[in-house]
Amino acid sequence: MRFLAGVLFGILLVGLGAVAFLATGSFNTAATLPPGKVEKQVAALALTKSVQRRASSTKNPFAGNADAVRGGLEHYKEMCVTCHGAPGVDPSEIGEGLNPPAPDLTLPKVQERTDGQLFWLVQNGIRMTGMPAFGPTHKDEEIWKIVAFLRHLPELTSEEEKQLKPAE
Repeated sequence: MRFLAGVLFGILLVGLGAVAFLATGSFNTAATLPPGKVEKQVAALALTKSVQRRASSTKNPFAGNADAVRGGLEHYKEMCVTCHGAPGVDPSEIGEGLNPPAPDLTLPKVQERTDGQLFWLVQNGIRMTGMPAFGPTHKDEEIWKIVAFLRHLPELTSEEEKQLKPAE
């Protein structure tokens, strides 16, 4: 019984310490401060597990559809390239200032996600990252076209690259 009381007291003490740390403003929330290794690992684990739990296993109904890829390119240009960039297209100054930074969507860790997971991420966004939810403003069909374009992104043609670059 004494051991259990000690464990509970320890947990209470750690909790009060965390509250005091936050309540005194000691936690620096500046976007200019890069996240530490532990913060990155915890955030990555939380994101991965959350998406795995909530995303459907649905396959993209527009997979391999060239018209869908073109439609997805238009949406990507309008809403995504600013932060994520693309092969041969740098993110804008806004994208460069994000913390955590918006990921390169051609990376294996992104491309290895299922269609359903990519759909869920685009539809629902990611809290505290700058990634908005497009579900409230876009139909599912439009989001699936964005997913089709995300799958195509690693093989971007020079013509598509030109279309994604800002007007000079």
